Amino acid sequence: MNATQNDALTAEEYTKAMNFVGQNLLSALQKSVEQLPNPLRSRQLVAQALSAFLTNTIYKQYPDNQDACEYMLDEITKLVKAQLKSIPQPQNA
Repeated sequence: MNATQNDALTAEEYTKAMNFVGQNLLSALQKSVEQLPNPLRSRQLVAQALSAFLTNTIYKQYPDNQDACEYMLDEITKLVKAQLKSIPQPQNA
């Protein structure tokens, strides 16, 4: 992306950037889980790893502001719910 700080990003550029980062995060998570012994590869481990990642990311943004941390978590939760709803579901035959 060649946009400078003064250039407004288009919705398409923003979506591409978001998807690029998301795919790289997913790839890193999958590779990390694959390197674990089989007994550790579980939904619970993935959920806890994602929770720790989000906690650390949010805290680094607002280390001295618990309210801002909670607000950011609420915003992330809203985004995840909206994105999950937008995924096409298979039709039952």
